[in-house]
Amino acid sequence: MMNIDPFTPGLLTRLPAPPRKVVLLRASRIGDFICATPALRALRKALPQAEITMITLPMLRDLALRSPYLDNFVAFPGFPGIAEQFFRASDTTRFLQAMQAEGYDLAIQMQGTGIYSNPFMLLLGARTTAGFVRPGDTPGLLDAALPYPQHTHEIRCVLALSSFLGAKALDETIEFPLWPQDHQEAEACLKDVEAPLIGLHLAARELTRRWDPERFVEVGKALRRRYGGTILLLGEAEEQAAMESVAGKIGSPCLNLTGHTSLVTLGAIIARLAILITNDTGPAHIAYALNTPTVTIFGAGNPATNGPLQRGPFRVLAHPVPCRPCGYHACPIGYTCLNNITVAQVVEQAEEIIQLSTRRNLSSSA
Repeated sequence: MMNIDPFTPGLLTRLPAPPRKVVLLRASRIGDFICATPALRALRKALPQAEITMITLPMLRDLALRSPYLDNFVAFPGFPGIAEQFFRASDTTRFLQAMQAEGYDLAIQMQGTGIYSNPFMLLLGARTTAGFVRPGDTPGLLDAALPYPQHTHEIRCVLALSSFLGAKALDETIEFPLWPQDHQEAEACLKDVEAPLIGLHLAARELTRRWDPERFVEVGKALRRRYGGTILLLGEAEEQAAMESVAGKIGSPCLNLTGHTSLVTLGAIIARLAILITNDTGPAHIAYALNTPTVTIFGAGNPATNGPLQRGPFRVLAHPVPCRPCGYHACPIGYTCLNNITVAQVVEQAEEIIQLSTRRNLSSSA
């Protein structure tokens, strides 16, 4: 390539030929994958003939395979400094050798500021490389470098990178693609379950993002008294034992689906909910993508960068604190942000959004 400043926009227009093989790095969890879908859509539009491969977490395999903007999924093997996956040097060495043999024309890093992810991407051996860098840093060995946008919603952050490369943004709509078999599996899970379905997702990786489980119980009971139906407990396998205790406190009818569904089946179940009450985690983003009525409780996270961006049947509860956002796993000052969100507030917001959704459904079917 010509000797051009890597901070200059429009890399795709400067390439001597459209790239045939493109590899993307986005080895982070559910919400980050979903927030990247507008950027993936833009890249696919700009590179219609390219074979696009995404390196992401093994847990996101089914989601990547369902994306209409990706051709291949490759499981991220782990790498020093990237905490999303356990790292074994021998596995990563073999992985990099195999990826180098693929002969990628373009590698794009969508994994944050690039402190650790850019070295990994450079080791893929692509002819041309692009990605984020930490604001103030040099581009290093990248052919195209964008300083990581700060204080920007995650959707717009990733779109900024695809636009910088020359892939025009189409819109900001996020997606969670589902296949017919996903809906069939959801129907099998919900056979003979009384509607309306009230979903509760209590988990989060950090304690600073977890609202009190006892308050979730009270919210579930209040909504079931108001609307009838069934409480559905949603989550991953490691939370199953804890959710059995929660199910016992909620009482029947309550169905504990924690650890009993694949990611895509979970999505199809969320699509059927009358309301989802959740912490700021991946299932919240699934609900935003599927337009499911949702109340999201924010602790350490920032609604401005990770809440719902598009309009929809969504409500966000975030008690104002000067320390948000924070990166603590456990709060050193007593979880003020979470403890000041009450059961009454959550129930009120849930009832409001259910009523609005019901009116919209009636008007659309009239």
